[in-house]
Amino acid sequence: MNVLIHCLRYILLLLVIIFQDKCLIFGYTLETENYEVATGINYEYFYTKSEANGTNSKPTLLFLHGFPSSFHVWRHQIEYFSQRGYGCLAMNMMGYGRTYSPLNATEYKAKSMVNHLITLLDYLQIDNVFVIGHDWGTSPASRFVLYHLERTLGLVLISIPYGPPSVFNFDQVLGYSKEVCGFEVLGYWEFFNSADTAEIIQNNLDSFIDIIYARNMTLSRTDFFPLGKLREWVTNGKRTVRDSYLTENDYEILRQYLAKGMQSKLNWYKAAIENINWNDEKNMDPTIQRPVLFIKEESFDVCPIFSSTEPSEFIPNYEMIELNAGHWVMEETPDEVNRAIDKWIRKIK
Repeated sequence: MNVLIHCLRYILLLLVIIFQDKCLIFGYTLETENYEVATGINYEYFYTKSEANGTNSKPTLLFLHGFPSSFHVWRHQIEYFSQRGYGCLAMNMMGYGRTYSPLNATEYKAKSMVNHLITLLDYLQIDNVFVIGHDWGTSPASRFVLYHLERTLGLVLISIPYGPPSVFNFDQVLGYSKEVCGFEVLGYWEFFNSADTAEIIQNNLDSFIDIIYARNMTLSRTDFFPLGKLREWVTNGKRTVRDSYLTENDYEILRQYLAKGMQSKLNWYKAAIENINWNDEKNMDPTIQRPVLFIKEESFDVCPIFSSTEPSEFIPNYEMIELNAGHWVMEETPDEVNRAIDKWIRKIK
């Protein structure tokens, strides 16, 4: 039986490698493209056009993933919205897949990424979009609205609420969360910002994926967030049961993405700790002048101070819904997420 399982996993991995330049969405294949948005800077993406129906044409949705995923994380949303006539544009963000993945963290500026996205929209002749971001994808998603209001119809933030421009004091946040919550809520950032982390993760990849997608969500409080705990978990190769919504196929695709180039992915954290966006954003009006939908997961309340459901003073048109799911809500409860976004778009469009 073990031999059979290993053979099946090997065959599945070969399929992942063969189709790594395609997006497999429930029975049909979307070819991915690659476009140079600036000299030497390219983005891998896939795009399905909206249905042309005169004045009733559906809008295009721009999907921005976070860490440590890829555009595959939007597979359920692509299927749902493309079948209903929406345009869908998703790319591998910087650090992922065949997209430009520099090792210099200073290149991961939100303003630069937004400019890249605008160049891609111009190339595809897309006038404006609903921007949908999850995890780290919420950062360029919100900045897209701030920098290019005229290209934005609305903003959907998943899991991570809006963070207006500010100076981020990492040590202060660690101390404050330790005092209020009893543990350092962003303690894992210290691990992600260390020079040896990429090698440690790539040498213990199954352990890392296990805790990222752990079925037992209490592990986030005991073995992920607190200072030093994630390093200990991954270095020792600890294992746990992954949640069932991450299928074996999903796992193999994720593993393929994370097996190399980990430092480029970790640069999103390094860039935030080094406040590389502040010079661009310090004089910016932080008000989001477009409708915003925030999708919050009920099952992932880390600590009350980091789980506020109050609308931001910088968002005049704000709606929030809570779903019974963890951090990967659009994978765990895709039907609920899809219906919520669809209903919200139809209400404001």
